[in-house]
Amino acid sequence: MIDVVEILEHWYAGRPKVLVAESLGLDPKTVRKYVAPAEAAGFVPGGPPVASETWAALARSWFPELMVPELASAGFATCNRHHDAIAAGLATNTLATVYQRLRDEQGLAVSESTLRRYVGVAFADQILAGKVTVLKNDPAPGEEGQEDYGRLGPLGLRAGAGL
Repeated sequence: MIDVVEILEHWYAGRPKVLVAESLGLDPKTVRKYVAPAEAAGFVPGGPPVASETWAALARSWFPELMVPELASAGFATCNRHHDAIAAGLATNTLATVYQRLRDEQGLAVSESTLRRYVGVAFADQILAGKVTVLKNDPAPGEEGQEDYGRLGPLGLRAGAGL
């Protein structure tokens, strides 16, 4: 995602738009797009100091689609209308099954990839909670055994090869 605040801060510090684009790895037209509202609001490079929080608030008002993913995608808005059904389905099914049922039974008109991106944003807290690894204390010697079924090295055994 493009950091509009960083673009605005670099530009406001007096750097030419072309150099801002070059240093941030952006197209100059992109920098002009995000600087235009600041210029229209009367900001000029080298003016009185502006806090990052102020730039962030201005960027949110000028470019709300960057701050709220639902505004950037019609597919997200469509998925949002099915939010409760998605949540209920994910409690007992895989995402692929939820997608197929919503498509077939409720006429969901987005791709499975769009639904996956929506779930990644809308259910981020549940997804991250499921990825938490709780470490336990090491067991006393001899209480636990482990085997590694990785590569067998010089024995030359391959999957499917008969012995």
